[in-house]
Amino acid sequence: MNKRIRKKQQKQREQRKQLEMKWLLDTANAIDAAIQEYWRWREEIERRYVELYAEDIARRMGLVPKQ
Repeated sequence: MNKRIRKKQQKQREQRKQLEMKWLLDTANAIDAAIQEYWRWREEIERRYVELYAEDIARRMGLVPKQ
């Protein structure tokens, strides 16, 4: 009987360990996706800033008419 109980407990520990590993993997994937999204957003903001800055400089130099 004790052997059966120990075997059942071992199986439960293995299942818990698998669930923990799955949770860690899912969390790591979510973090990775969030980091990639952040860098895409940052690059877009930087690109917009450069465009606005270039427009402002061109306007100041008189290359683009004021609107």
